[in-house]
Amino acid sequence: MSTRIDGSARGGDAGSGNGGTTLEQAFRAALAQWASGVTVVSVRDDAQVFGTTVTAFSSVSVEPPLVLVCLGPNAVARPLLETGSQLVINILSAEQQRAATIFTDTGPLGRELFPREGPPVLEGSLASLICSVDAMHPAGDHVIVVARVHDVRMGSGGDPLIRYDRTWRTLGQR
Repeated sequence: MSTRIDGSARGGDAGSGNGGTTLEQAFRAALAQWASGVTVVSVRDDAQVFGTTVTAFSSVSVEPPLVLVCLGPNAVARPLLETGSQLVINILSAEQQRAATIFTDTGPLGRELFPREGPPVLEGSLASLICSVDAMHPAGDHVIVVARVHDVRMGSGGDPLIRYDRTWRTLGQR
């Protein structure tokens, strides 16, 4: 049995498929099977820095250099962004699991991990993309932020942090 996008059941018998789960539950379970790199989107607002852990990140274009992130309704960086706003997308290393966990919280935590001035680059990241918001597109309960990359800061290398099956992972870890 499968669950259609409208939530109704289709085909199969009552004991097979998703076992009576809702479409939302089935959708979340399916998406948990998608392995993704982990980023922290950081924004400076006067002297304060706000960071949000994001796994919905993708390159869009090389010329011009564009990327996108999807921010949920509780992302602390979301209210600070509008067209032209500055942000940094920090691509996390496997050693930054603690930072990834800190920035999943909706509170203003982890500010001590950023420099006091300049772009809010997260120390220890594999790479940091210094960007400005090019466009914002509402999509369901999220907003798709398209950002133009102005500078790239490469870290010292290492393995990436991965999110898979609702758990932080590293390459080669099962």
